[in-house]
Amino acid sequence: MIKVSVILPNYNHAQYLPKRIESILNQTYQNFELIILDDCSTDNSRELLEVYRNHPKVSNLVFNEKNSGNPFYQWYKGIKLSKGKYIWIAESDDWAEPDFLENLVPVMEQNPSVGLAYSNSIIEINDAVTDDFATVKNKRYQTSHWAEPYLISGADEIRQFLLRDCTVNNASAVLMRRELLLDIFPIHELFRFSGDWYCYLRIAAVADVYYTNKSLNHYREHKSNTSKSAGYNYIKEVFYIYDWILKNDVVKREQAKVTFSLYISDLYSGDNKWHIDKGFKKLSEINGFLYRVFLQKTIKMSIRRFANNLFKSHFF
Repeated sequence: MIKVSVILPNYNHAQYLPKRIESILNQTYQNFELIILDDCSTDNSRELLEVYRNHPKVSNLVFNEKNSGNPFYQWYKGIKLSKGKYIWIAESDDWAEPDFLENLVPVMEQNPSVGLAYSNSIIEINDAVTDDFATVKNKRYQTSHWAEPYLISGADEIRQFLLRDCTVNNASAVLMRRELLLDIFPIHELFRFSGDWYCYLRIAAVADVYYTNKSLNHYREHKSNTSKSAGYNYIKEVFYIYDWILKNDVVKREQAKVTFSLYISDLYSGDNKWHIDKGFKKLSEINGFLYRVFLQKTIKMSIRRFANNLFKSHFF
């Protein structure tokens, strides 16, 4: 029986494909199939991928005739084609250390309660190492949570960190149970940026989470990686996530309210400026309670920003 189904969704990442694919094929743990999905790339991806069509590890090589416009459609397609017990979404611009699967598969095998296992990731910009996710997250949240390996109940992981943001930062660093993903997918079609966060929350709500501080994954950071700059569309997805959290009593209502408010504040105070217009009122159709919290927070911050700008214009 195939243990792992590696799903490689690609769109216009031809320059990264050879290293990505070889890092999969050269895994020290070899009980896997490779499912390659191309979303109608316009570069020379097809030419590079066709080389692997008859490779014994490649079970499927699929080229879309039309771009889906949504990475999570590709996730779902791969999950449906998969035969493995575990799923690894190996994003096309990242690459893995040879012992990625060797480190994570045994954990999943020995701990049936674990639904999601992930590793630390090295962050690279233009092929230069700039940081790693453990260091970044420990600093941001003023914790040592990611300094050492851990196995924790999903409920605790959500309450402590995953509720606050997608702290499982990169899909390429994650191994998930296929049976749980089949219960989650297909996800709502609106998810284009935060479907991974929603997916991890859904898994953690019913299973344990394992993390290793070994840097087994390499994440390439591009300007286009920044989903939070998507404005209204991104906020709409956040509404759906917190609506699911509230309706399923994942955490206490007050904690969800406070965390949601802080999340909106963080978005608004960063580089992601938006102006509330009539379109935002549609968010109330998703969850009226969250919309009121959102409105109160953004109005307060708009007034504060206006006052600060007024002060600067008069005295500086």
